[in-house]
Amino acid sequence: MVVYPFLTLPREEDVAKGEILAGKYRVERVLGAGGMGVVVRVTHIERGGVHALKFLRPSVARKPSAAARFLREAEVSGRIKNPHVVTITDVGELASGSPYLVMEYLEGICLEARLSGGLRLPLDEACDLGLQAAEGIAAAHAMGVIHRDIKPANLYVTDALNGTGLLKIVDFGISKILDTDGVPGQQLTRTQTSIGSPLYMSPEQMRSARSADFRADQWSLGVVIYRMATGHLPFDAQSLPRVCAQVLEGEFVPIATRCDDLPQEFAAAVERCFRVSPDERHADIAELAAALAPFAPEQGAERAKRCRELLRASSTAGPSAPATA
Repeated sequence: MVVYPFLTLPREEDVAKGEILAGKYRVERVLGAGGMGVVVRVTHIERGGVHALKFLRPSVARKPSAAARFLREAEVSGRIKNPHVVTITDVGELASGSPYLVMEYLEGICLEARLSGGLRLPLDEACDLGLQAAEGIAAAHAMGVIHRDIKPANLYVTDALNGTGLLKIVDFGISKILDTDGVPGQQLTRTQTSIGSPLYMSPEQMRSARSADFRADQWSLGVVIYRMATGHLPFDAQSLPRVCAQVLEGEFVPIATRCDDLPQEFAAAVERCFRVSPDERHADIAELAAALAPFAPEQGAERAKRCRELLRASSTAGPSAPATA
């Protein structure tokens, strides 16, 4: 039994180095802690190998809805097999009763950290990362999964062997699943609950999380690409209520206003993501990818092609997907 060397009761994120979790993972260090859970770097005591283990705080795990949402993340991530979606290798319950999931350990940097301070990426790099994210999103959509929280904090850029960044999508904790007939599956949110990050959230998702379909992820990715290419967000307000009003009204700052050196065709492709009516956006994530490909490195066309191939394997990810749950 591990004894915590604290004079007061330890915080839930104070997991001791060397502690054994779930009888098979040795803790190396805490990687991060939030209001809901804690992520620690671990090694498997029998098979070796480094992983990231995420568990709910015990105080949160006592809430059935929180535990159900956490297990949904494991279920959703586990069913999507794509190089641009983080791999889940194990799911279980700790001795404390808190559910946990084990993910591949990623070496690299979160895109949010990369873009901090208003950093603007070169156009080809922004489009390459956008296309990688699009491929991961397409893989999710092909499985009937809407992420609903695409943002730089959930996009991790790892160090690839060929020297280029490999983007991975993480955190499917608030995702929505449609079955193979395009019918919404079990929902973990109430109709009027708005879940996600407002700066990257589509207007339909702001109105009702359950009304968002696959095109909500397209809106969010458009915001990410806009920020990568310009160093700014498309909605320029000084308060969150005003940002929400701008999103609902479609009042974004044109890319040309931010950066007049970017191609008009690129700007048009990204800005189409911000149409208030989902029917006026790109037909699907693959169409957005095809529009970005000419501005990406050589592999851009191949990435866009893979997006289309992924969606062709499924009938749920097209523009006819239902808009209500």
